[in-house]
Amino acid sequence: MKSICFRIFIPLMALFLFLFPFPALASPITQAEQEKQEAEARQEELNKRVTDLEDSKEDVQNHIQKLVQELARSMTNISILEADMKKLKDQIQKEDREYEKAKKDQEHQYQLMKKRIQYLYEEGNVTYLDILLKAKNIGDVVVQKEYFKQLYQYDIKMLENYEEVKKQVLERKKTLEEKTSELEGMNLEYQIQKSVLEDTIKKKKQESDAFEEKLKKAQEESKALEETIRKKNHEIELLIRQELARQSQKKQSMGEIKSIGGSEFGRQVADYALQFVGNPYVYGGTSLTNGADCSGFVQSVYKQFGVSIPRTSAQQTHFGKEIEYENMEPGDLICYSGHVSMYIGDGRIVHASSAKAGIKVDSNPAYRTIVSIRRPWQPEQGNGEEK
Repeated sequence: MKSICFRIFIPLMALFLFLFPFPALASPITQAEQEKQEAEARQEELNKRVTDLEDSKEDVQNHIQKLVQELARSMTNISILEADMKKLKDQIQKEDREYEKAKKDQEHQYQLMKKRIQYLYEEGNVTYLDILLKAKNIGDVVVQKEYFKQLYQYDIKMLENYEEVKKQVLERKKTLEEKTSELEGMNLEYQIQKSVLEDTIKKKKQESDAFEEKLKKAQEESKALEETIRKKNHEIELLIRQELARQSQKKQSMGEIKSIGGSEFGRQVADYALQFVGNPYVYGGTSLTNGADCSGFVQSVYKQFGVSIPRTSAQQTHFGKEIEYENMEPGDLICYSGHVSMYIGDGRIVHASSAKAGIKVDSNPAYRTIVSIRRPWQPEQGNGEEK
């Protein structure tokens, strides 16, 4: 009986163990290995969190540095623009004084001519024929003829003087109007830059508790940057004086204006831009025929050569390869605060100047403070293809 029960119990037990297995008891080695893996996983997670925090900190620092640089550039541009505006106002006042002086000279010459005509009319000897008819002999004719010659030369000289003074008045008036128009454009750009800076400061103040400290740092960087720019412009002015002295020693051609020196591609760009001299300046415009502003003008010119450059003068200041003044070539962009021109060689530029002057050629690239000189068809870091 026992043996029968035992034979029955054994299979039933085996079936029970098969259906409901007991968990295996972990060995000390297996448990230690599992704990090690869990610890390594936690360590890896901690390392990842530390790395993420460091990356986040670096991103914040980069953001702060970028913000400081952005503010510094904006404040520098505004400061330079203010100085250039003051300089232009002084020039306008000087031109105004010269214009008034020229008008007085014109009036003086006019009054002299009136008196001369009045004298001839009142004396009644308004014709030179009368002089000859009143001569008593050949000697009188010779004397009267000499007098006639001197009188004629005097009248001609008086008329020439009047025409010269009149021409100077018109030139003074044109220069005064162009500079006044240029100042209006600078004032508009100043208001835009100032508004952008104020909006940026307002937004960043809301984002950062320690913004005042960043603003102070930006102001310090701005002063240093402005000083660097001014020193560089002083060097440029010396180079320009040398260039102007060289130009004065040679006879300038009065024919068609063409670019000089540099690369073939740069000359092609500059010569293409020169085709539009005399066309109108239109703020916000990009049309080379119907009107463009300074940045729209150079952008549209370069578009014809497959080179895409930013729209605004502020963006163009940081586009392309930075060039030193002494290495400047035709096609290079000369960037000022709120304005841009294109170098054409031989110490001259072409640019959409102002509403009064339109697109024109000037002979002084540093007529305003130069912020940067860029070569749009060459990349900043030297990577990529060059034309």
